[in-house]
Amino acid sequence: MTTVRFLPEWRHEQDGALRPGDTLRIEYDVGRLTCCRSERYGQAAWSIAAYVRFHPDEQVQSAAVSTGPAEFTIPANATRAEMWFRNTDQTGCSAWDSRYGLNYSFDVA
Repeated sequence: MTTVRFLPEWRHEQDGALRPGDTLRIEYDVGRLTCCRSERYGQAAWSIAAYVRFHPDEQVQSAAVSTGPAEFTIPANATRAEMWFRNTDQTGCSAWDSRYGLNYSFDVA
């Protein structure tokens, strides 16, 4: 398993190489996206989702990272993993962490 951590101050770090067939674990600091934080009935009514696109097939997978890490299986033919994040809430607010639309890109060895 390889872990990619998205840390405060827009930093990220990778723990090991991404390999086809392995598990990719994403740990995301929710403090990176704080725009959309509504509540409903005293409960948080917001979420942050991680999106991962594996190349060359352009397969996109997503999972919540607002309550903890997410894990994805790296496809057998993957050569690259592209990641971005979306914060939404029940008011319709939407914010992105996508390296200004370029997304975060990691080679798969």
